[in-house]
Amino acid sequence: MPQPLKRRSLLILALVALGLIVTIIVTSRFDSIAATVEKPLLYVISPIQRAFYTVSSKVDSFLDEVLEKRNLKRENEELSELVESLEKELLDRNELEKENERLKRLLGFAQDNDKIAVTGAKVIGKNPGNWFNIILLNKGTKDNVDVNMAVVTERGLVGRIFQVGPNWAKVRTVVDGQSSVSGIIERTRDNGLIKGSSGMDSDDGMCKMIYLPLDTDLELDDKVLTSGLGDIFPKGIYIGKVLEIKDEERDIYKTAIIEPGVDFERLEEVLIIKSSIWRIDTFESRGN
Repeated sequence: MPQPLKRRSLLILALVALGLIVTIIVTSRFDSIAATVEKPLLYVISPIQRAFYTVSSKVDSFLDEVLEKRNLKRENEELSELVESLEKELLDRNELEKENERLKRLLGFAQDNDKIAVTGAKVIGKNPGNWFNIILLNKGTKDNVDVNMAVVTERGLVGRIFQVGPNWAKVRTVVDGQSSVSGIIERTRDNGLIKGSSGMDSDDGMCKMIYLPLDTDLELDDKVLTSGLGDIFPKGIYIGKVLEIKDEERDIYKTAIIEPGVDFERLEEVLIIKSSIWRIDTFESRGN
């Protein structure tokens, strides 16, 4: 190696070594100074750092809690909506099942009495009161429905139509005070007149059977049917059962309190009898 180049290399090495020595000395001195300043500085700053850390932690916890509550509220709202939807779906399903059962029973009545012409109708209105002596149906003259047609369910006689429009009909039920139906006691074959009580001297949802013979062998729970007298109600429709017998000495006739077979408070679907010339045997054969 040439002599000048060798000298230059030695000089560079010497300078590097000197720089490292100076760096070590300066660093050690600065570390000493930093350590001397750091202690009192940390003594002053540490409480502030702890305070900031505590506040920051609490703020973070508060924000996390707020966010969690908001998420829980949203989840609760979603679950509430789901439960409400499921409850409505279940209610609708139960209503459909109940309606199907009622319609099946009405269909059974119509099939058992295939010699009479009937049409189904829904109850769309009831007069105010406990026993609904007047009801409104969704069938009218457009459906060949007319005044004085009998209305029934599978449980018995509802009443007769007394007003009719194009798509509606009003029914006076057997419990109405102005209703009169010729009836017969199924067991004894005694005839009488069935009068409603609603809107008159009482409003208990019962009927009265008047003009019964004094010597009639009437008993509680005797079944009462339509007698077929007149041109409105076919013979043999179940009306109700004897609930009470009134026999006063001054009377020339016996009177019986009749409990109707139809539940007028829960009446929703009915059958309108379009023809009234045939005898109905269904209620007599079933006993209700």
